[in-house]
Amino acid sequence: MQFIRPRRIPEANIQAEIYKRLKDLNIESILEYRFKDFRLRADLIVIKNNEIICACEVKSRVCKRPMTYGKQFQKYLKLGIPIFYCLNYQEVDKIIEKIVILFNK
Repeated sequence: MQFIRPRRIPEANIQAEIYKRLKDLNIESILEYRFKDFRLRADLIVIKNNEIICACEVKSRVCKRPMTYGKQFQKYLKLGIPIFYCLNYQEVDKIIEKIVILFNK
């Protein structure tokens, strides 16, 4: 069977890459974490001392409007933790850097 390469890297692959890099840095993270009270599922959360310190949301499609207008972002605001958006594979390094800085505070 022939492999047909997707036009963009799937979100799951980007999530997996972020997870792997954090794991290599000994930073605990969980994929697809569900916040039941907020009816929200984060693509990835980062944990330090048994506390969630931030969440990461991966979007591989082109967004027509800023993320801050969406219902999902409004739910994240209620959590009171930083949310990082990764919009493509090229942003992974930048996201890891931001998470590492937050983790080391």
